[in-house]
Amino acid sequence: MNATGTRRAAAMDLLLIIGFFFLCYSSLPFMDPLLRRGHGLLTVFALAAYQFLFEGLAPLAIIAAHRERFSDYGFTRRNLAKSLALAVILAAVYDAILSWHVGAALWIPMRRQPAVRMSLAAGFPKSLGGFAATVISWGFFEAFFGVFFARKLNRALAHSGSGWLSPGALGFALFNGLIHLTVGQGLVEGFLFSFASGYAIGVIPAVTGNAWGSTLVQTLTDAVGKL
Repeated sequence: MNATGTRRAAAMDLLLIIGFFFLCYSSLPFMDPLLRRGHGLLTVFALAAYQFLFEGLAPLAIIAAHRERFSDYGFTRRNLAKSLALAVILAAVYDAILSWHVGAALWIPMRRQPAVRMSLAAGFPKSLGGFAATVISWGFFEAFFGVFFARKLNRALAHSGSGWLSPGALGFALFNGLIHLTVGQGLVEGFLFSFASGYAIGVIPAVTGNAWGSTLVQTLTDAVGKL
């Protein structure tokens, strides 16, 4: 495939995942209240599956169709330590600024996530299954969606994808911020902090070449709660 064909294919892939995301998003006013009224591990798994539909199914389908590999997106052992270290630094900065903003120490990952509360209510050892489903859906696949989004945007723009000002990282940050703004989370905690977390997800592979840190920073900063 020539350069123009590669750019077009990447743009089409990007439009497909965004379109599928908004298709799922259209069901949010009905499905979200329904699922949040539930309880127990079955509801946790249902919430995790619903989240996976938003950000996991379409990218995985495209990867399978193109016969791509996860390593193509930076999920390798190369620069793993550097990627994870940057994730910890960015998560610490994020949590510190958010804590200052709300006037409370917010450092516990996913503490405000409803699926975590439901998992805790199930008791040990059943709660472990709920925790695993939560981390996979809101940690790995939400971050993977961002990594996929950033890579496809970079390729559509014929950009190398490297650097702190990678258009892919900035583009996903904007997308992430706008989505959280539209669900009523507000300008600061909705848009600005979601922009920051989205940027962290996209920029880690842009400066390290490794995307595992993206999944770590998403897990550490998602719905972070009080100590």
